[in-house]
Amino acid sequence: MTGDGVSAQDLLIVSALQRDGRMPFAALADLLGMSVYAVTERYRRLVETGLMSVVPVVNPLAFVGYRQIIVGLRVNGCRDEALAMLKSMDEVTYVVCALGDADVIAEAVVRSARDMDRFLKHDLRLLPGLERIQVFSCDRLILDDHNVSVVNRLLASRGERGLMTKTDANVGCGVDAGVLEPHLAQTFNVLEEDGRASLRDVGERLGVTHAAVRGRIRKLEDAGLMRIMATVSPMRLGGFRQAFLGLALRPPQLMDPRDLAGIDEVTYVMSGVGPGGADYLVEVIADDDASLWRVIDESIRTLPGVEQVWWASTVSVEKESYRL
Repeated sequence: MTGDGVSAQDLLIVSALQRDGRMPFAALADLLGMSVYAVTERYRRLVETGLMSVVPVVNPLAFVGYRQIIVGLRVNGCRDEALAMLKSMDEVTYVVCALGDADVIAEAVVRSARDMDRFLKHDLRLLPGLERIQVFSCDRLILDDHNVSVVNRLLASRGERGLMTKTDANVGCGVDAGVLEPHLAQTFNVLEEDGRASLRDVGERLGVTHAAVRGRIRKLEDAGLMRIMATVSPMRLGGFRQAFLGLALRPPQLMDPRDLAGIDEVTYVMSGVGPGGADYLVEVIADDDASLWRVIDESIRTLPGVEQVWWASTVSVEKESYRL
C-alpha cells in the first residue's frame, strides 16, 4: 500500500485519529458516515502497511530533567553497522539516512545531564566508521505537528478538509514543565506499543487496575503534556521530500519563530544551539523536489536576518519512536 493507494476515506480516518487516537470505531464510523466494518478494515490496512500508527506523543523538554539533542553524523564505509547500533540504543528515538552535511541524523532523549554526557562522549563514539559528530542542543520546542499538515495537504488535494490543525497537534509547547513520575513513564511506554490498547490490557501489564491507567492518561492529557494520536510516515505516503535545515540569525537580528512555524511545509522547529552557530533546527516536508527548494528559497531564506548554515535531505527513515 503506497500513497497512490490511499483514498480520501483513508486520510479522513487518519485525520480523525490524529485528533483523538482512542476514538471508538463506532464513533469514528458515525463521524465519517461509514460503516464500522469499513472503518475497521481501513484502519487495519493502514496499520499493517506501516503508513499509520496510534501512539502517545510528548515534548520531552516539557518534563523536568529531560535533555534532548539532535546529532548529524558523518559515517565512512560502515553505515549499516552504525545504523544498527544507533537503532538499538534506547536513548535514540529518531534516525534517518540523509544527503548533505550529515550521512545520518539522530535524535536522543535522556533523563539527566550526566546521561547526555555519557551518550555523547562514549556511546556515539563507539559507532563504526564515525568521522564527525555535529550536535544541536535542544532548548525549546517551537513546533512539532506530527505530520498533521502533511495529511491536511493530501486531503486538500482530494477536495477534503482535515479535522485538526498543526497548532492543535503541538503538544507540550508553552506549558509549565511537569515531573514525569516513573509510573507515568511506564504507562506511556506501554502505550507506545499500541495507543489503542485496552485499558484493561495495559493495566494487566503494569499490575494495576484499568481505572488507574485511565487516571494516569488523563493526568498527562489534562496537563497538556501528552496526546494519543495517529502518526504517519510521509516518506511512505508518496513523493514527499523531507529536509532538515540549521538556521542562524545575523546579530543583532531577532526573529519571531512563529514566522517559521507558520509556513505550511514546516513541520518541526526547535530552538537551541548547533553547528555553524545555528539558532534553529527546522524540518521541511514538501510535495516534491521543486516545492522543497521553493519553500527553502522563497519562504525560509527570505526571513529577515536568516542564514542557512546546515542542511541535510532525508533519504530514508530508519527509526521513529516517542519512547521515554
